[in-house]
Amino acid sequence: MGGVIIYEPDEDSAVLEFPWVVTFEPSGGEEWDSFVCGPYERAHAVALAEAVALAEDGMLAVVEPMMPVLSADEVLATIDDLREAEEEVEEIDSPLVETKVNGTHVDLDLGETDLVEEEIADDFEPPTPEEVRAGMERTFRRLLAATDPSAS
Repeated sequence: MGGVIIYEPDEDSAVLEFPWVVTFEPSGGEEWDSFVCGPYERAHAVALAEAVALAEDGMLAVVEPMMPVLSADEVLATIDDLREAEEEVEEIDSPLVETKVNGTHVDLDLGETDLVEEEIADDFEPPTPEEVRAGMERTFRRLLAATDPSAS
Protein backbone atom coordinates (compact mmCIF):
# COMPACT_ATOMS: atom_id res chain seq x y z
CA MET A 1 0.00 0.00 0.00
CA GLY A 2 1.26 3.49 -0.90
CA GLY A 3 0.83 6.67 1.11
CA VAL A 4 -1.39 9.74 0.92
CA ILE A 5 -0.67 13.25 2.16
CA ILE A 6 -3.73 15.50 2.24
CA TYR A 7 -3.64 19.23 2.92
CA GLU A 8 -6.32 19.85 5.57
CA PRO A 9 -7.51 23.48 5.64
CA ASP A 10 -9.84 24.76 8.35
CA GLU A 11 -13.51 23.87 7.85
CA ASP A 12 -14.41 27.48 7.03
CA SER A 13 -11.39 28.17 4.80
CA ALA A 14 -11.96 29.60 1.33
CA VAL A 15 -9.26 27.16 0.16
CA LEU A 16 -11.86 24.37 0.24
CA GLU A 17 -13.54 25.97 -2.78
CA PHE A 18 -10.32 26.08 -4.82
CA PRO A 19 -9.64 23.43 -7.45
CA TRP A 20 -7.55 20.55 -6.06
CA VAL A 21 -4.78 18.52 -7.67
CA VAL A 22 -3.14 15.20 -6.88
CA THR A 23 0.57 14.68 -7.41
CA PHE A 24 1.60 11.04 -7.73
CA GLU A 25 5.27 10.46 -6.99
CA PRO A 26 7.55 7.51 -6.28
CA SER A 27 8.40 6.41 -2.76
CA GLY A 28 10.00 3.46 -1.04
CA GLY A 29 13.04 3.40 -3.31
CA GLU A 30 11.11 3.35 -6.61
CA GLU A 31 12.08 5.74 -9.39
CA TRP A 32 9.72 7.14 -11.99
CA ASP A 33 8.59 10.61 -13.04
CA SER A 34 5.97 12.19 -10.82
CA PHE A 35 2.89 13.75 -12.40
CA VAL A 36 -0.01 15.99 -11.45
CA CYS A 37 -3.70 15.24 -12.10
CA GLY A 38 -6.65 17.58 -11.85
CA PRO A 39 -8.18 19.94 -11.24
CA TYR A 40 -10.79 18.23 -9.10
CA GLU A 41 -13.21 19.08 -6.37
CA ARG A 42 -11.53 18.30 -3.04
CA ALA A 43 -13.60 15.20 -2.26
CA HIS A 44 -12.83 13.70 -5.67
CA ALA A 45 -9.11 14.45 -5.34
CA VAL A 46 -8.98 12.77 -1.93
CA ALA A 47 -10.96 9.74 -3.11
CA LEU A 48 -8.81 9.30 -6.23
CA ALA A 49 -5.57 9.62 -4.25
CA GLU A 50 -6.74 7.10 -1.65
CA ALA A 51 -7.98 4.62 -4.28
CA VAL A 52 -4.65 4.67 -6.12
CA ALA A 53 -2.54 4.62 -2.95
CA LEU A 54 -4.44 1.60 -1.64
CA ALA A 55 -3.81 -0.27 -4.87
CA GLU A 56 -0.10 0.46 -5.35
CA ASP A 57 3.11 0.08 -3.38
CA GLY A 58 6.03 2.42 -3.99
CA MET A 59 4.04 5.57 -4.57
CA LEU A 60 2.87 8.62 -2.70
CA ALA A 61 -0.17 10.76 -3.53
CA VAL A 62 -0.17 14.39 -2.40
CA VAL A 63 -3.53 16.22 -2.42
CA GLU A 64 -3.36 20.01 -2.37
CA PRO A 65 -5.29 23.08 -3.54
CA MET A 66 -4.49 24.77 -6.81
CA MET A 67 -4.11 28.52 -6.29
CA PRO A 68 -6.11 30.56 -8.83
CA VAL A 69 -3.34 32.93 -9.96
CA LEU A 70 -3.21 34.43 -13.43
CA SER A 71 0.26 35.93 -13.77
CA ALA A 72 3.90 35.55 -12.79
CA ASP A 73 3.47 38.60 -10.55
CA GLU A 74 0.65 36.86 -8.65
CA VAL A 75 2.77 33.71 -8.27
CA LEU A 76 5.68 35.76 -6.93
CA ALA A 77 3.33 37.66 -4.58
CA THR A 78 1.97 34.34 -3.27
CA ILE A 79 5.50 33.04 -2.68
CA ASP A 80 6.39 36.30 -0.90
CA ASP A 81 3.26 35.98 1.27
CA LEU A 82 4.20 32.42 2.20
CA ARG A 83 7.79 33.39 2.98
CA GLU A 84 6.65 36.30 5.15
CA ALA A 85 4.11 34.11 6.93
CA GLU A 86 6.78 31.50 7.65
CA GLU A 87 9.15 34.17 8.97
CA GLU A 88 6.40 35.54 11.23
CA VAL A 89 5.69 32.08 12.56
CA GLU A 90 9.39 31.49 13.23
CA GLU A 91 9.79 34.90 14.92
CA ILE A 92 6.68 34.81 17.04
CA ASP A 93 6.21 31.03 17.29
CA SER A 94 2.68 31.61 18.53
CA PRO A 95 -0.47 29.64 17.69
CA LEU A 96 -2.38 32.94 17.75
CA VAL A 97 -0.78 34.19 14.52
CA GLU A 98 -3.06 33.80 11.50
CA THR A 99 -1.29 33.93 8.15
CA LYS A 100 -2.86 34.92 4.84
CA VAL A 101 -2.06 34.00 1.25
CA ASN A 102 -3.99 35.91 -1.40
CA GLY A 103 -6.32 37.04 1.38
CA THR A 104 -7.00 33.46 2.53
CA HIS A 105 -6.07 32.35 6.04
CA VAL A 106 -3.51 29.54 5.83
CA ASP A 107 -2.39 27.30 8.68
CA LEU A 108 1.30 26.61 8.16
CA ASP A 109 1.62 24.51 11.33
CA LEU A 110 2.03 20.91 10.26
CA GLY A 111 1.57 19.72 13.84
CA GLU A 112 2.73 16.25 14.79
CA THR A 113 4.29 14.26 12.00
CA ASP A 114 3.53 10.83 13.39
CA LEU A 115 1.96 8.50 10.86
CA VAL A 116 -1.72 7.94 11.48
CA GLU A 117 -3.40 4.77 10.34
CA GLU A 118 -6.90 5.48 9.06
CA GLU A 119 -9.60 2.90 8.73
CA ILE A 120 -10.68 2.44 5.14
CA ALA A 121 -14.23 1.32 4.55
CA ASP A 122 -14.57 -2.05 2.81
CA ASP A 123 -17.17 -0.60 0.44
CA PHE A 124 -14.98 2.38 -0.55
CA GLU A 125 -15.42 3.31 -4.21
CA PRO A 126 -13.54 6.05 -6.03
CA PRO A 127 -15.66 8.50 -8.03
CA THR A 128 -16.73 7.37 -11.49
CA PRO A 129 -15.28 9.13 -14.54
CA GLU A 130 -18.69 10.78 -15.03
CA GLU A 131 -18.66 12.13 -11.46
CA VAL A 132 -15.11 13.43 -11.91
CA ARG A 133 -16.02 15.08 -15.23
CA ALA A 134 -19.04 16.79 -13.63
CA GLY A 135 -16.86 17.93 -10.72
CA MET A 136 -14.24 19.30 -13.13
CA GLU A 137 -16.95 21.22 -14.95
CA ARG A 138 -18.15 22.77 -11.67
CA THR A 139 -14.53 23.53 -10.73
CA PHE A 140 -13.81 25.22 -14.05
CA ARG A 141 -17.00 27.31 -13.77
CA ARG A 142 -16.01 28.48 -10.26
CA LEU A 143 -12.44 29.18 -11.41
CA LEU A 144 -13.58 31.20 -14.41
CA ALA A 145 -16.09 33.12 -12.30
CA ALA A 146 -13.44 33.94 -9.69
CA THR A 147 -11.04 35.33 -12.32
CA ASP A 148 -13.62 37.23 -14.42
CA PRO A 149 -12.86 40.96 -14.07
CA SER A 150 -16.37 41.88 -15.28
CA ALA A 151 -17.91 39.96 -12.36
CA SER A 152 -16.32 42.26 -9.73
